[in-house]
Amino acid sequence: MTDYNKIEQVKQIITELLQKAGIPGSVEFEESITKGLVFNISSPDSFLLIGRQGATLHALQILVQALSAKKFNSQEPFWFTLDVDDYKRKREWYLKETAKGAYEKAKMTGRAQGLEPMPNYERRLVHAYLQEHHPDAESTSIGNEPYRKVVIRVKQ
Repeated sequence: MTDYNKIEQVKQIITELLQKAGIPGSVEFEESITKGLVFNISSPDSFLLIGRQGATLHALQILVQALSAKKFNSQEPFWFTLDVDDYKRKREWYLKETAKGAYEKAKMTGRAQGLEPMPNYERRLVHAYLQEHHPDAESTSIGNEPYRKVVIRVKQ
């Protein structure tokens, strides 16, 4: 069941953070079956909120979740995702398409294909996507942070 009181409080926390940072923006929420509760910030300065490869957005989500947990002071966690101008949705689509393309190329050439370095939560998304949609693909992460990347091969 949706707790609209908590939703409004989270929106208020996000709005206050934006105001204190001097970043103009508005906050909307949507509830979906697959993503759960998503708070989407719209701002002309979205690049400041997203950061390089979504690092700032990821940190902002952790901060908002921590502030919300402190405010609600309850035993039950209140799960939600934070997004800026649908960045996560677009990035997820891009990563899946890139992984699909690399898999197809690995299948055609028989050679392993490396993707760009990415944060761990994006690598997990790629691994999960390949496991679900291309069971004959084998993916591994190689390298050291922050240059760690996914390598895709076709299982022998």
